[in-house]
Amino acid sequence: MLVDPSLLKEGCFSMKMTNKGVITGVISVCLALTLAGCGTTDSTNTTANTSQSTSTTGTNASTISVTDGTGAKVVLKKPATSFVCLDPSSIQMLKDLGVSQQDIAYGNGDLSFAQMVFGNNAKNMKSVGGSWEQPNVEDILADHPDLVIGDAYPHAQLKPALKGAAQMYLISRSGGYKQSMQDLINLGILTGHKATAEQDVNEFTKDLNADIKKSPKNQTSLVIWGDSPTSLSVPTIDDPSASVLAAISNYPWGGHGAQGMNISLDKILNVNPDVIFVESIARLDNPKAPTLSSQLASNPIWQQLKAVKEHRVYEVNPNVWHDDRGGMGLEQILNQAMPKLYPSLATQTS
Repeated sequence: MLVDPSLLKEGCFSMKMTNKGVITGVISVCLALTLAGCGTTDSTNTTANTSQSTSTTGTNASTISVTDGTGAKVVLKKPATSFVCLDPSSIQMLKDLGVSQQDIAYGNGDLSFAQMVFGNNAKNMKSVGGSWEQPNVEDILADHPDLVIGDAYPHAQLKPALKGAAQMYLISRSGGYKQSMQDLINLGILTGHKATAEQDVNEFTKDLNADIKKSPKNQTSLVIWGDSPTSLSVPTIDDPSASVLAAISNYPWGGHGAQGMNISLDKILNVNPDVIFVESIARLDNPKAPTLSSQLASNPIWQQLKAVKEHRVYEVNPNVWHDDRGGMGLEQILNQAMPKLYPSLATQTS
């Protein structure tokens, strides 16, 4: 295998959620890290044997087991064939593994993501009521899933209610693309599609390593998200999309955890990035909502930014950049970011 999957155990969260995926409070994350650099993603070391990771476990005569993103063991008697996906990226991961939409129920608020992945077929999928933070447990149990896939925050709190009824795999939002690739491998094991998962991981890793070699890394990049110009967040290098940018550009936005950190335009101006990618989160719920960059356009500090002056601010699909941590999603981010960062390289290869 080509990926060195690094496990992180999460805890000690203190945060305020304004809507799905947007964190605007103080994040205090106690992490037990095995990543090199004490919490940073080593974007250049992507070759290792997955089978040596404590995150990948094996099978015996009666069970299949893996260790999820929180360090908890998930044990099944046979490969899972029906799913409730409370984390949208798992919808993409299961699709990558060949799972049909009829075997997947999605969480409330993730219809646009399901439509992105399955197109018109998404209308035939079941949904789970409640909110992203507090999905309806009765709906989950009524679906009788073999496996419930959730986000380490906040879905760990559902485990007691699901105990004895359904196994739960929790995806960690930390650990960058390496953890995402490990999650894909683990779901491949739990569904009986490990070979497909390994193929997807190898293809992404091959493409990423090729772009790392080509990249001069002389461009400073930034990802911002928010649903208003007064509430801006930046994903740290622990975030999957940000970790891809950190591998191919200068991405000086550190910190622990991937939920994002609040940032002011003054702090962005201090760094003055060459390229800015903007996730307009409001468009997840309302495709006609104004973009974040259009709302920032009249701000005098925004107008001083190098990326703004040079017209290198790019609105990106938040369903992909914010929610999709599957192999196909990260591949899209890589393919979209490289020509924006290094247009001359794209010209040379065209």
